[in-house]
Amino acid sequence: MEESKDSHEDEQGETSADPSSPSCPLQLRFKELPYHLQHCLMYCSIFPESYLLSKAALIRLLVAQGLIQEKAGRIMEDVAEEYVCELINQRLLRVKDKYNRSRGTQLRVPCQLQKFCVNQLMEGKFAAFKVFICSDISQLKSQMNNLQVTGLFLLAHEDLSQNDGSWLQFDDVSTLRVLELKDSKIKKLPAEVGDLVNLRYLGLKSTDINELPGGLGRLQALQTLDIRWCRDLTGLSDEILKLVRLRHLKMFKTSGVCGMKLPAGIGRLTDLLTLTGIYAGGGIAAELGNLTGLRRLGVMDVDEESITELFDSIMKMAGLLSLSLEAKYSYPGRKLVILESFSPPPFLRKLRLEGILEKLPAWFGSLDRLTRLRLGSSHLCENPSMVLQALPNLQSLTLWEAYDVKQMGKEFCSAGGFLKLEILIIASGVLEEWTELEEGALPSLKYLHLHSCMRLKMLPEGLQSLSTLEQLHLLPLLDDHAGRLKPDGGEEYYKIKHIPEISYITNSMVQEYVTTGKGGIEMLQG
Repeated sequence: MEESKDSHEDEQGETSADPSSPSCPLQLRFKELPYHLQHCLMYCSIFPESYLLSKAALIRLLVAQGLIQEKAGRIMEDVAEEYVCELINQRLLRVKDKYNRSRGTQLRVPCQLQKFCVNQLMEGKFAAFKVFICSDISQLKSQMNNLQVTGLFLLAHEDLSQNDGSWLQFDDVSTLRVLELKDSKIKKLPAEVGDLVNLRYLGLKSTDINELPGGLGRLQALQTLDIRWCRDLTGLSDEILKLVRLRHLKMFKTSGVCGMKLPAGIGRLTDLLTLTGIYAGGGIAAELGNLTGLRRLGVMDVDEESITELFDSIMKMAGLLSLSLEAKYSYPGRKLVILESFSPPPFLRKLRLEGILEKLPAWFGSLDRLTRLRLGSSHLCENPSMVLQALPNLQSLTLWEAYDVKQMGKEFCSAGGFLKLEILIIASGVLEEWTELEEGALPSLKYLHLHSCMRLKMLPEGLQSLSTLEQLHLLPLLDDHAGRLKPDGGEEYYKIKHIPEISYITNSMVQEYVTTGKGGIEMLQG
């Protein structure tokens, strides 16, 4: 597995020297870094191994903590991404589960380098930031006074709503730039949050927050507000309009699975780069046209009433990199209206469409810069890969109940098709046979995941020719099919024996887990 490979490399290669010795290669590389990259790596080292640190969140945190050098004419987040990519290229930051991006690109610092960096911080050699990470609220007041903390990450699972808010009453509270409370059991923020006048990052993802404080508008320095998966939060008040420096507003409403309602006037927040999980009805679609600097936009409850205004607004976002459109939930199905007249932003890299499509619009063929695409619940009758395989930069493709066909063969991908595709995920309750892959198809594929293909009877002939394939996941798998893939005499084993990592769950294993709670993924190899 990728994780075990990295661990093995750490143990066999770069950890042979004592972590305090200057001969350690990782430390030598660290000391050769420019000062600003050393600071970034130090910051990454403060997080425990169990903490899921995504690349996108790290970029926002680095900007909020003031660790990014301003460059004329450049967006700070772009500069931060350059820093992070440079550390990844030098393998001073490692990518965890690089093919599983359901939670974004997860990063970690190699174990021995992390120990070295933490020692440096403990010795006070880097003073650009002071971050406090704890899982016990009682630690806060006893340890944070006089520290001039710039970041607070509270990993508590207790109900903070029972506290009187004194956990945010400590000396030099004005120095706090980052407050991360994700996954904590908190239903209401204390009024003291309004005193954090220099706060730039407020993370409330997956909390029990059901309302935001009335003094939210006092956080004039706030750049990031993450309120995804908050249990009962359904909309934002006019207080949000006071946050004129807001750059990232990340939302996804759990209750009812529909978009967050925004107040009229949202178009005045022209510094916004990220706006996700929104409901665009009630005139909001037209207001989005004022947000021409948006890089990432996610709209839910897309319907025919607002679609023309919405697409007109999106076409004004010349720098848009990521677009997600989700149809309004309705019975018996969710139809996603896509206008043929739409002209997608020229630099679009990521596209996610959720809802029934009659066909792929003609403008799909112009998505030359697209690297990631997800089609969900599209239920297309025509083969979408006839268009998609020609996209020159597509690296990741998810077809989730996107193509309703019982049998798929060579027509899915021609020789040389999907030239740069590394990740292919297919989920289909209809697919019964994938008969054949044309020789020379999918020349760069590294990860193949067949999910919920519960009728699939065989893997395609030609799979054995995909020499680049590193991981194959089959979840679930017909019981008799699993037998044909076994190394000891399985008649289809020849198709997969070259793949380093293979995992599957059979239907009977799923049933056993449902009834007993026991069972798990079985590894054929890897």
